[in-house]
Amino acid sequence: MFRPSPADTEAGMAVPPTATDARRRARRRRRRRGWSEAHVRRLFWRAGFGATPREARHWARRGKRATLHWVLNGGPSPAPHIRGARVDGHGLQPKDEWGHDVLWWLDRMVRSRRPLQEKLTLFWHDHFATSDQDTPLMLAQNQTLRRHALGSFPALLRAVTEDDAMLLFLSLADSDKEAPNENYARELMELFTLGRGYAERDIRHAARALTGFRVDWDTDGPPRCYYEREAHDAGVKRIFGRHGRFDWQDVLRLCVNHPAHAPFMVGKLWDYFVGTPIPGGTRRRLAAVYRRSGHRIKPVVGEILAHPALYRKLDAPGLVKSPVVYLAGALRSTGQGIDRESWAWLLEGMGQVPFEPPSVAGWDWGLAWLSSNSMRVRFDVANYLMDTPRLHVNDGSTPSKLSPRAAVARARRATGNPWISGRTEAELVRMARRLLTERKLKDGEWRQDKQERADMCQRALRQLLLCGPDAHVH
Repeated sequence: MFRPSPADTEAGMAVPPTATDARRRARRRRRRRGWSEAHVRRLFWRAGFGATPREARHWARRGKRATLHWVLNGGPSPAPHIRGARVDGHGLQPKDEWGHDVLWWLDRMVRSRRPLQEKLTLFWHDHFATSDQDTPLMLAQNQTLRRHALGSFPALLRAVTEDDAMLLFLSLADSDKEAPNENYARELMELFTLGRGYAERDIRHAARALTGFRVDWDTDGPPRCYYEREAHDAGVKRIFGRHGRFDWQDVLRLCVNHPAHAPFMVGKLWDYFVGTPIPGGTRRRLAAVYRRSGHRIKPVVGEILAHPALYRKLDAPGLVKSPVVYLAGALRSTGQGIDRESWAWLLEGMGQVPFEPPSVAGWDWGLAWLSSNSMRVRFDVANYLMDTPRLHVNDGSTPSKLSPRAAVARARRATGNPWISGRTEAELVRMARRLLTERKLKDGEWRQDKQERADMCQRALRQLLLCGPDAHVH
């Protein structure tokens, strides 16, 4: 086989491809086959807040393996090119101004180069739902959830248990051996780790083991929690059939090692990313991956994001976007940053305010997001988006000779090339045809001139792409 000498290479001599090069290219083509922009958009919505058109093109070319590696680990990628949050010309004050904590997190979702980390931070915020606490405590908890989002679940559970906002929310602080409070023990088993497989006695004895946390209210800022061994019940407890002088760390370990924990945890993650019922065999396989990894989150999420079930029915998405995901995705895909306080109260109107879940059980997901009031506010969101420079249609700014199909394509480019069904596309083209060609009204009056009709058509198309039925599923 011909091999060029170093001198030949330095002289610029063309190097003929080898059989190895050809095989490598063939393997790359096989990996990319079956991986399209539609696959990228599905993955980026489920594992983040949507893909910009540039990201969809880039990762479709790179292939599934490279895309999944980036989603899980980060690295070089096309930047969203979205300006950082500024309201009325000033930076955010999340600890002091109403709604700025929400805007601060929304800004991270829109601009992040690690969208999966933010999406999982939202998942853990719902899983360990905490509310009605001082803003600095909630912001600190948010950073804790983000730091552990893809790491060890036992480490995350320990950090949440020691978190000041959680200790206060579920009354674990000041639960002592004289009067153990069962709130945290109950939610620890029912909502955080097991779902089922425990008895009331397990809760009572776990509450005893969890005693010892205290709270200092005499501080200049938010209250601070600490652990006091003297307030802990050091007696023998019986939890899940085991006896011992258990403390709070023992309780967490017993819950994580319980046979019900792994199936419960992988099932919640599957439901969050895929949405369809998890097959029994898949649950068992994911539970085994979770246990073998030492109860780490990333390996399980990686398996779920690579699973064929996540990419089924690309032409018929089945998950409803929560209000936060809908808004963050709309801003991100259209290249817009946080520049107004309105997004905070619009999220409130849609029924999902970050840092304020309705209860310890978190939000109701799925179709519950599509109430009549929530949908009305989603239309308001589209109106606000249409008022931004990137989406606003100025009089005379639309080419007046666009065909109906070209008008739809122009509107899709402006709104970030969102997914729409074939039926929706056909209806939009049909509507554009009517708006662009009908000249006389029923009463005989003449409609606007050609330029006015083109602008009106573009506004209507963009509005429907932002708030029509297809915009709310992914």
